[in-house]
Amino acid sequence: MTENNAACEWHPEQSQKETTPATLDLTASFATGELPVEPNRYRLIWGKFCPWATPVAIVLRLLGLEQAVSDGTVQALRRTGLPTDWVYGADDSVKDPVLGTARLSESYQQAAPEFNGRASVPTLVDVTTGKAVNNQSNDLLDEFARYWRQYQTTELDLYPEEQANEVAAINQIILTDVTEVPGQILAAQSQAEYDELAQRFFNRLEWANHLLATQPYLVGETLTVPDIRLFVSLVRFDIVYYYQNKLSAHRLVDYPNLWAYAKRLYQIPAFKETTDFTAIKQHFYQVSEAPVTSFDRVVPFGIDEAKWDQVD
Repeated sequence: MTENNAACEWHPEQSQKETTPATLDLTASFATGELPVEPNRYRLIWGKFCPWATPVAIVLRLLGLEQAVSDGTVQALRRTGLPTDWVYGADDSVKDPVLGTARLSESYQQAAPEFNGRASVPTLVDVTTGKAVNNQSNDLLDEFARYWRQYQTTELDLYPEEQANEVAAINQIILTDVTEVPGQILAAQSQAEYDELAQRFFNRLEWANHLLATQPYLVGETLTVPDIRLFVSLVRFDIVYYYQNKLSAHRLVDYPNLWAYAKRLYQIPAFKETTDFTAIKQHFYQVSEAPVTSFDRVVPFGIDEAKWDQVD
């Protein structure tokens, strides 16, 4: 899947599509050999708030690839005066320790000096050149699971070849009916369009809840890439989507099997360590470092994060 769904943007009227210049092609692939599978060559820049970037960071940790591919995070809040860029700290004196850059756009400009669009996370940077080489979340998610096996330090197989077709099919279902829906709802221009999207979302949650009544994971007995994708959306459901995207017909806790599954995954260090509730709330509600002066940037009262640690 080569889709431009990588960007974590904060304006409701903007889609998840990239707005980079046509001359900047950040789709180089491990699958095609354009990117050599080479340890210590790449750095993944991601945001703990981002539902597109976080799954890639989870994969690296689940597979024990942190020694082969380093990663760094941008801050959750947009810096005042920089609405189209991501930064590593409160001012430009704070730099990524490996790349030596203060803003993500600098890695894009290494690839295309004329770049003046929106930098997005996740972005994979070639450390040897400083250039951004890929910002396609779907491709990075799948390709780290499939093409870096020789550098794994765990026995997990998140994309088993004997189940590749089933994994790909479930992956697409979760992407289409869950992951993409909140962003599409923000762009809905009619009640009918909103209703269709909301119905699709809740139908799929009901389907997953039923499926998980008889098996531990979406693809039977094995943890695979679609589970990672679904988990990240479930984390943001009660905290963000229920309020901001008007996906309020039910809550995650109303689906007992799905809720138990999400909490079970959360107990795995790779999932828990990449789940930052504060960053999520900052990004989706507060948006930027500017003082909160309007209701739309207020964080909803009473969000209960402690329930994620209450294992039955």
